[in-house]
Amino acid sequence: MKLCDYKCVWIWGLRKSFIKKLNEYGRDGWELVQVVSGWYYFKRELKQKT
Repeated sequence: MKLCDYKCVWIWGLRKSFIKKLNEYGRDGWELVQVVSGWYYFKRELKQKT
């Protein structure tokens, strides 16, 4: 079974800073799943310990 971590953030800014922030989340493994009124919902799969 996959386990996920979730994050909800408010992202505000001009285009360059906004895109930079989204790219940072992507590099950290976060996947954008939904946007609602400026709130961005992300998830990423947790690494399972072996």
